[in-house]
Amino acid sequence: MGEPKAIYGQIGKAVVVIMLLTVLDKILALVKEMLIAYHFGLSPSLDAFNVAFAIPTTIILYFTAAFSMAFTPLYLEWSNDLSPQEADDHARSIFYYSAVFFAALALIGSFLSYVIFPVLGYGLGPREKELGGSIERLLMFLLVLDGGGIFLASLLFAQKRFFSLYFSRIFVNATIVVFVAVGFHYGIYALVWGVLLGTFFKFTYMAGGLHHAGFHFFGKLKFDRQKFSSLMWLALPLLGSELIANSNMLIDTVMVTQLPPGSVSTLRYAYRINDLPIQIVIMSISRAIFPFISSQAIEKDYEGLRWVFKHSVTLLGLITLPLISLIALFSHDVVAILLERGAFDSFATQQTAETLVCYGVGLFFASYAFVNGAFFSALKDTKPLLYLGFLSMLLNIAFNFIFMRFMGVKGVALSTSATLAIVCTIFSIMLKNRLKIESLSDTLLNLLRISIASACMFLFGLLCEHYIQIPQINRVINLSIKAAPVIGCYALLLWVMKIKGPESGWRSLGKVFARSGKQEA
Repeated sequence: MGEPKAIYGQIGKAVVVIMLLTVLDKILALVKEMLIAYHFGLSPSLDAFNVAFAIPTTIILYFTAAFSMAFTPLYLEWSNDLSPQEADDHARSIFYYSAVFFAALALIGSFLSYVIFPVLGYGLGPREKELGGSIERLLMFLLVLDGGGIFLASLLFAQKRFFSLYFSRIFVNATIVVFVAVGFHYGIYALVWGVLLGTFFKFTYMAGGLHHAGFHFFGKLKFDRQKFSSLMWLALPLLGSELIANSNMLIDTVMVTQLPPGSVSTLRYAYRINDLPIQIVIMSISRAIFPFISSQAIEKDYEGLRWVFKHSVTLLGLITLPLISLIALFSHDVVAILLERGAFDSFATQQTAETLVCYGVGLFFASYAFVNGAFFSALKDTKPLLYLGFLSMLLNIAFNFIFMRFMGVKGVALSTSATLAIVCTIFSIMLKNRLKIESLSDTLLNLLRISIASACMFLFGLLCEHYIQIPQINRVINLSIKAAPVIGCYALLLWVMKIKGPESGWRSLGKVFARSGKQEA
């Protein structure tokens, strides 16, 4: 069956838009981390900020993924079954209800900040607990801004307005960079105010984008019990799963406070560096395909869903498995280039690099979790996310206790990787049954070949490191010289082993985006 050339011109259109804007945002995020490392290093005050910041952001994460995954397929149904005005009337009502809820939550959290923080930051010193309570009182108002922003982001997402959605996120990191660079003499509060104002700018931009697209924030509110119930029944299991799944990062942060000062900051630095490829590439793919596989699920196009799933998994392997080897080989160089300056010394580099490797070994499973969640949500089968989210929390706590005892902060990162490996393996078996996939042998064979190529790439890198001595030159140039032949080795092995997947994978995704392009037009 021939494929029109127009399809290839649209391959990955949504992915490219999201990825380019995410790259820009993450460049600013790197600059932000460099400035924070320069001024604060692994200081106790930064530990206090990280614990305080984790509380409202974890709450927001609970609701963000759950609301977006539940709202998107329902809004698409409303748009198909009702007039655009009626669909927007229902959406506007939900916006105001959610805004009142998050405003109340922020006021309660701010009032109880000096009670909440000492409990969660129990391992910190008295001065850090006092500082953390003060920071917490301010950061709780993120719940108002980011809470209302959940609806705005979800509506932009459902309408496939990816540019407005992802460009808005740039404001947060850009504002933090300015505040930390210019107002560093205010100490950790420069970071606090940068976060708050940046989030305000993000909210304002998203609201403006929706208004420009024709969405009216002022008008009659329509409460339809049936539609509201549909949203709640779909969202509640997701809320539970997000509550449990996102508790893992908060649990990690809380448990690490009992380790030596600077451990919380070490964990956060390593987590953010490891998260970069996930945010730039994997999230771009999973977020871009979600509205489209939701449409496939509504049409009961299981053949299309199976096709996208198989090739998505192969693409994840092609991207993440070699990255695991690169992280293991060059983590020290990467951390030193990005962060080692000012208050961030060589000890901090070594500690963060070792923690990064422990996060890195689970990169494939961390990436798969996002794609997996998109498929379960598109199928409106969210209960498994709740059950296995609960299992992940139990496993994470157990592994933390075991690994922390022998490895310190590195053990917490390794615990996350081990937990993801177990839970995602179970998820993949369940999704195979949901999509009625007879066999994953081709996909697993491709992943095995990619794993072998990545392992050979790692061994080749070790040999190069041992036998090729590079004189002391600029760190970036040094890393480039060492990494280039290793990456070339991986590309050669892919060609020699004739691994299938990249071309057909992009073609399948391209078909989805091409179809969506017609709908959006």
